[in-house]
Amino acid sequence: MIEEVETFLAIARSGSLTQAARIVHASQSTVSYRLDCLEKRLGQTLVLRARGTKGIGLTLAGRRYLDLAEQWEHLVGEAARIRADQEAALAMGSSDAVNIYLLDPLVSELLHRSPRLHLTLETGRGDELSDRVVSGHLDVAFVFYEPFHTDLRVRVLARYPMVAVFREQAPGLGSGEITLDRLAGRDEIYLPWGPDYDLWRERHRLREPAHTVTRAHSLAPVLRAPGTWALVPSFMVADLTAKTGCRAGPLAENPPERTVYWVERHRRRAANTAALGVLEDAVTDLFQQR
Repeated sequence: MIEEVETFLAIARSGSLTQAARIVHASQSTVSYRLDCLEKRLGQTLVLRARGTKGIGLTLAGRRYLDLAEQWEHLVGEAARIRADQEAALAMGSSDAVNIYLLDPLVSELLHRSPRLHLTLETGRGDELSDRVVSGHLDVAFVFYEPFHTDLRVRVLARYPMVAVFREQAPGLGSGEITLDRLAGRDEIYLPWGPDYDLWRERHRLREPAHTVTRAHSLAPVLRAPGTWALVPSFMVADLTAKTGCRAGPLAENPPERTVYWVERHRRRAANTAALGVLEDAVTDLFQQR
């Protein structure tokens, strides 16, 4: 059916079966066959083919069908452009720790699946990133705080327990579960993991840390100092131990776990639907492995 419409357009525009055959890269007999099939399908003669002349003309039905065929051609072209645009660009935002410790394999997998994708990555606070999704500046964000907005679709990607990391082995700090009193006398490094985490710290009288680090990428240099410790989501442990030689263990007092949320608008931009679909597949595969 598609070949018949394309062949008819070539005939109508060139005014010649011979020229049409060159345009559609087919033999003249194939062009004639396709035209016959189309006319039989429609029950109308579309092209006037006078004997002894090279030119052809369109019947009234042919002129009417030409309008429809050109509309079809326009729609096919628009669909092709949308398909191309869908993988053209994707803007993602993430919290600092997510960007450093979780996005590396995700971005690699995403670009492997969509090599021509133009990717924009932003790092920021969860509330700022959610606002940028609402405003349309970002297609998706990965944050620790669940935003509440009528324009946003939010879902849980993964949950990670908070664990203690400490620079060196010390008496009372074995490989099992750790209690806060066993960390007493060591220098806490505080990272702002959220209001629920701050409330937990208040309940356990952790009010005056020795150091404050506002971004996850700054933790490793401070953690190299002897006698320091911090609480981090479990996904950070492997990298931190490799960089600093620190040890890690679960905390008996059960600090609130960190949840990573996927945030996007309810109504996706049409041009980014395909790219977001590829991202969802990559995210699902990677997080299921964890």
